[in-house]
Amino acid sequence: MADPRTAESRPADPRSDDSRSGWARMSLRWKIVLLVVTSVVIAALSCGVVVRQSAARAETERQRANVSEQLTDAVSVYSNTGVLTLNTTIDDPELPAEARDSALAGHTVTTMHPVDGQDHLWAATPIQVGSHQAVISVRQSTAESEELLAGIDRAVLLGMTGAVLVVGGIASYAAGQISRRLTLGAQAARRIAHGDTTTRVSDIIDYGSDEVADFAQAVDFAVERLTERIESEQRFTADLAHEMRTPLTGLVNATNLLEEESRPAELVKERVARMQVLVEDLLEVSRLDAGRAETHLGSVAVDGTMHSLMSTLEGSGALAGHDVSVTYEAGDARITTDQRRFERIITNLLVNAVKHGEDPIRVEVHPDRIVVADSGPGYPPDILATGPTRFVSAGGGGMGLGLVIAQGQARLLGMTIEFANDGGAQATVRFPIEDDAEAAAG
Repeated sequence: MADPRTAESRPADPRSDDSRSGWARMSLRWKIVLLVVTSVVIAALSCGVVVRQSAARAETERQRANVSEQLTDAVSVYSNTGVLTLNTTIDDPELPAEARDSALAGHTVTTMHPVDGQDHLWAATPIQVGSHQAVISVRQSTAESEELLAGIDRAVLLGMTGAVLVVGGIASYAAGQISRRLTLGAQAARRIAHGDTTTRVSDIIDYGSDEVADFAQAVDFAVERLTERIESEQRFTADLAHEMRTPLTGLVNATNLLEEESRPAELVKERVARMQVLVEDLLEVSRLDAGRAETHLGSVAVDGTMHSLMSTLEGSGALAGHDVSVTYEAGDARITTDQRRFERIITNLLVNAVKHGEDPIRVEVHPDRIVVADSGPGYPPDILATGPTRFVSAGGGGMGLGLVIAQGQARLLGMTIEFANDGGAQATVRFPIEDDAEAAAG
């Protein structure tokens, strides 16, 4: 079997999923900034709550001690002189009932109770007035303490805001440097993916000795090894094709001299013909690898070209004995392409379907694409994942060049080949828009 199930696989890009959360769509830089700012806010709020609670407890204890001392001094003065001092009152009608009852029971109490909508701290104790027992009390407004706590709240908020601005700015700058280096590295990787193997990611990320730099060096090392492997395969392909071409020419001439109409003679001619096709495939691959393939673009009628190609293939016996149905839906559509190379792409796909798939084979001709599908087992997952590989055939035999050439020709013409499994193997050749076709020709 000459051709592998190879594909220019196109897995779904998770970045194009509109259902992703905003966090998933956010850039790395802003993720880092958001995490740092959130951490600062949480830390500042936690510290602020602890400081405020501590200050509130300390202020309450201070005020209780103050009002208790004030009450004690006032009781001492009243006991000695009978004069009320230090804003004390006997049997104050605004004293809370609970505090009054506790004081009459012989206890000194302090309690918080509002007066005219303003919180006051009360202190009360029993006192003997003449022949009856009364309650002497003093109250102190908490307005000063509340103002102190409000000032602490403002200071915490101001400090938190300042910390967020300063730390957020520093985080944004640091994350921006990392993000910029990763962006430059990604741009370099895309250039490498498009064939510029001279680009080095570590040369673009030219500062730092951190994880980003280590990653860049690892990518460069992988690219170097891959480039060496590709160049080795390309040299082997070119050398093999040229070394085989000379002896094959003599072999072809020798078979042309065979006049015997025997089965052995037919087998020799058949094998030589297959060898000739193989060598031509190897030469074509080497030309594509070296960038020496030339295109001769012209306006091509899609339906007309496919009609002619299918007639040629049927006449040559390439599709003999197979159920091949063709649907022509391109109408008057025309594309600018190299007709010979375009026909080679479709021919390779059809031959691959005949050899590796099962009937019926379907060909759909559209204005913007051509679909070749069969009813076989479909493309192996590993081939779909890795794409076309020379000298590897899905069937376990052959050289595996058919779809390698098809994809190389498609890339040369600005087309793309997509492979999928949908009730069998399905190959879709998508035509470029006119601007892309002109760029490919240039």
